[in-house]
Amino acid sequence: MAYLTKDDWNCFLLPKICDDKSFSEHLKENIKIQNSFIRLINNIINSQKNSEKKLFQRILISSMIYYYKYILFNNISQADLSSLDKLVLFCSSIFLSFKEANKLIHINILSSKFQPFFKKFKIFEIEEIRNLIIQKEFDILMSIEFNMAIDSPYGLLNYIKLYLTKLQKGNEAIIRIINYINLNLNDSILFPLCLYYTPKEILFSCILLAKKEYKLDFININDLIKLNKCQIEIDNINKCALYISKIKKCKNDLIEKNLNSEKDNIRNNENNDNINIKNISLIKNNIN
Repeated sequence: MAYLTKDDWNCFLLPKICDDKSFSEHLKENIKIQNSFIRLINNIINSQKNSEKKLFQRILISSMIYYYKYILFNNISQADLSSLDKLVLFCSSIFLSFKEANKLIHINILSSKFQPFFKKFKIFEIEEIRNLIIQKEFDILMSIEFNMAIDSPYGLLNYIKLYLTKLQKGNEAIIRIINYINLNLNDSILFPLCLYYTPKEILFSCILLAKKEYKLDFININDLIKLNKCQIEIDNINKCALYISKIKKCKNDLIEKNLNSEKDNIRNNENNDNINIKNISLIKNNIN
């Protein structure tokens, strides 16, 4: 099973986006999941070099897709999973992603890298961690029918970057446009759109959003589709673009809300410090 059907979409995903509150809560949970993957993958990859950054991005995207597939294909709610279940599932998804990327890491090395995260569950032995990961890896493989292939839109994005650069020779804004498209692609994984829309549909949706954002009259979506010999319906691109726009807006709202909350905390802490300093002064005076 590569993609969800209409019935799957209506059953699993539509209730999550039926109103802004549901969508926001679902997105917030998925951001936490993504952050967990980032922390785990960071323990393995030092993403300073450009090649390692690309590998990091590939592993992150693949891991989240395996996670989504396992959850949705088995009709499991995230609330059904314990904290330990989630951690094992994250680690196993990452283990599979390295295999899919043809970057083989021995399970003992992987287990040792993940060991600090298991200590809060009082699991210390590498052998125990290894066995948990291997067992869950098999469960994931069963759920995806042993089809580990992950289609990625990033290869096609590089081709389109070359095309746009040639089309608009000397236009320095192309790099900024490509970065904007890339950010939209990364945001799209915060919601399981990748299980309903193909990578090319998601990519062209991101290009459509860039076209609207930067008012790029020289970009014609239909021409790009024909140029790449893609069988894509414009209606799918428009619908997918609406979801990605909603993800971006909701994510930005959450970020702004968190920033405001942090500012309030800083103010409160400042007030608390002042009170504490005042109390200390009173104590000193009384002692004297």
